[in-house]
Amino acid sequence: MTSKFEEFLDARCRMLDDDSRFPAPGSRFPDIEVPDDDKIWKGISAELGKTRRLRIGLLSVAALILLMITSGVAVTLILKQRKAAEANFSLQNVSKQLGEEETFFRLTVLQKIDEVKKSGVKGDDYYAMMEQLNQIDRHYESYMTDLQELGNQPKILKGIIRCYELKIKVIETTLKETEKNKHYENEKHIL
Repeated sequence: MTSKFEEFLDARCRMLDDDSRFPAPGSRFPDIEVPDDDKIWKGISAELGKTRRLRIGLLSVAALILLMITSGVAVTLILKQRKAAEANFSLQNVSKQLGEEETFFRLTVLQKIDEVKKSGVKGDDYYAMMEQLNQIDRHYESYMTDLQELGNQPKILKGIIRCYELKIKVIETTLKETEKNKHYENEKHIL
């Protein structure tokens, strides 16, 4: 004999096994649209792909900008180091004797400039002298660049020494002209 509970369970299981209770999609309810799962998932995948491509594109642009900034900083540092090396380069790097000569000429030029300042050179004469000295300095820098690039060559070394000699000559000429002008003005006041 079966109990009522067992009968109930049997009936319940039969109901669950019976697919006729659940109609096929669209058969009993014609107004309900059945979604196409494949199409939905393809759309979701496409959207995810677009987002991924957009993210990769943004990361690529960010990496490119970072690379450009890093390259710019590296080039700037290299140029600064090169300028510092050029600024520290002197005839002392070529030979001790030439270094001593260069030191002598530099001190002489500085002493002569002090004399010019003490002598009271007028504005136009002073500016003309400084313009000539600046022009000589540009030639000097050109010779120093050539010396670094081409090495120890007699013509370059003579050009460097000649620049110092010209500087001294320009300063002495300015001093002489100033003395002449002062002497002329004194004579003019006496007469």
